[in-house]
Amino acid sequence: MNADSAASSASSGPGGPTSRAHRGAIASQACETCRSRKQKCDEARPRCGLCKRINLECVYREPQPTKKDKTLVEILDRLKSLEGKVDRIPTGRAPQGFGPPQHPPSSQPSFNPETEQSSYSTPSARQQQQQSPNQPYRHASAAHKILSWPALQQLMLQVLPTNAGDFKTLESDGTSFIVRMHNGQPKLPMDESLEDRPFVGMQTQATRNSGGPRVTFPALTRDAMYRLTAAYFDTFNFLYPFMDRRTFESDTLVKVCSEGFDGDVDSVIALMIFCLGEVAIEGLTGDPIGEYNDLPSGVRGGSNGRPPGLALFNEARKCLGFVVTDLELENVQIFSLFANVLDFDTPRGDLIRRAVWHCIAMETSLNQELDLPLTGILELSDRVGMPSFNVPFCEADHIGNQATNFEAHFASALALRRLCASMNAQIYDCRSLTSGTPSSDEFGGPSANTLKSLAAQLTQWRGLLPRDLQWPEDDPAAFPTPQTGNIGVNDAVDPSLATPRPGRPGAQLFTTDLNSDPMQYRFVYDVQVAVLRTRYYYAKYVVYRPFVYKALHFPEQMTQEDAQGVAECLRSCLKWPLTMSPTSRHKRLIPCLFCWSQTFLSILLIFHLTQHNPMLRDIRAQLCGPRFEADFDVSVALMQDWIRDLKAVDPLALWCYKILQPLYNLEP
Repeated sequence: MNADSAASSASSGPGGPTSRAHRGAIASQACETCRSRKQKCDEARPRCGLCKRINLECVYREPQPTKKDKTLVEILDRLKSLEGKVDRIPTGRAPQGFGPPQHPPSSQPSFNPETEQSSYSTPSARQQQQQSPNQPYRHASAAHKILSWPALQQLMLQVLPTNAGDFKTLESDGTSFIVRMHNGQPKLPMDESLEDRPFVGMQTQATRNSGGPRVTFPALTRDAMYRLTAAYFDTFNFLYPFMDRRTFESDTLVKVCSEGFDGDVDSVIALMIFCLGEVAIEGLTGDPIGEYNDLPSGVRGGSNGRPPGLALFNEARKCLGFVVTDLELENVQIFSLFANVLDFDTPRGDLIRRAVWHCIAMETSLNQELDLPLTGILELSDRVGMPSFNVPFCEADHIGNQATNFEAHFASALALRRLCASMNAQIYDCRSLTSGTPSSDEFGGPSANTLKSLAAQLTQWRGLLPRDLQWPEDDPAAFPTPQTGNIGVNDAVDPSLATPRPGRPGAQLFTTDLNSDPMQYRFVYDVQVAVLRTRYYYAKYVVYRPFVYKALHFPEQMTQEDAQGVAECLRSCLKWPLTMSPTSRHKRLIPCLFCWSQTFLSILLIFHLTQHNPMLRDIRAQLCGPRFEADFDVSVALMQDWIRDLKAVDPLALWCYKILQPLYNLEP
């Protein structure tokens, strides 16, 4: 037998007794096709010779570690664990803490960005280095930042190992990760519009001079425009009162009714008013977009991806690019307006004040809840001053203010925004002052006295609320009733804003029963009350949250005062009015809707740890009290329902829901 025939015999299979001796080294990693055919694989990449010849996809299995490799990995893991335990041996006497001594998480969870990359990851995220265990507290008001806490990362790796890449990217990219996720939502379609016709009729000299063809929309009859106008001013303008109803009805509305629409400022504003008026009507009375276990969705009107008022919105944004470059109040170009001398004591000046403060409120909200950077507009607040609402009321607004005290709600919300911004700055300052000084307190966060002082500022704000906005601290769902125990309870935010109104002790404005038909309050009164109260409880939660971090990561340093702070944080998260009916059944009317899902996620994660972490479990059992246990389950269910309800229309809510699924055994 010559060499060729021997090679041929060896390649034909294991038939001959000498074939094993002549076939050479066994392939270290054969592809799946060669394995199934029991043929030798040349291991060429990306496709072996056989797969290339017969035009098949070539798939290789990942090499399995040998017994020697497994032993080495196990040894290294044990050494790393021992190193962490040695590092935590105290050099002196440990401070007396609350409850039994606890050990913090053994190490920072290990993320492997090469094997677990996020769909939202960036090159900077893949280069981020692993953080050291038991890192000092780093304050961030944004709720999603607590997912970078070592204890929560360890929990996430246990229940959601496949999402390790997302958590690593969130830790490194922060807000950018959340924004990219939210931007994954489909854009509003442009294919829905209104049928238009050329305008035929008399025009004023001003509209003739502006040039451009004017049109009318047959669907927008005079009655329809007045109905949508009333709907907007009876709802959204009580939440964001920077439009003047009287001026709009006497000038803008009359103009578009009699002379049609053009690409001018008045037309764009009118179309947006009509659009939001339709959102208000459908958001309150429209059909739910779905249901869960016979519970109608709180997102009403329109459908997923096509909200109410879409056709009106599309008509407005066709002209938006032509009007945003003007320097007028209607464009809300605040910094440009400050180049001129303004008389804020005039009705127009007060409207400018409201527009400025609306922008400040939106910016501080995005900064505190998403950690987006500030532009500096907050520094203009002292120069502008608070709105005085010196514009004469039309009859409809007078009735609305008598019924809801919307001026007092707006002024009180602005005061709370300023206070929250100040408190966050103070916590950051405390951290920066202590970070450079050596201390036996490895926690490195604000002291208990600092946090108690900030909480006292919140209590003072609450005590200074107008009488008709006060409510019992432990009953967030109650109708407003004056609280005689508060300091300064008779002092209103502004003396002209407090309107006497009889209290209704024990009456409930909100209910946890989401299955019953929601109560309908005029002028979105429930939304005004729910937003103000929920932001107060949210502020308390943020102030006391550093205590929770300390309990999870530095339990041996906990004091009785720290434990009381943890209990206050937990109690502040119970039965937020925003999650209850009727407000949660009208989600399209809730300001900054997308921010709340991540806040509820952070609370639900901490609630979960109160059942499993020894320190939090002891604090809950000994200090939180019977009310906490009575309201715990219903509060959890309300926040779960919020996230579940929005996951069909909000990518961030869907992401939050997937995190909660294995922790709370939620349905897909």
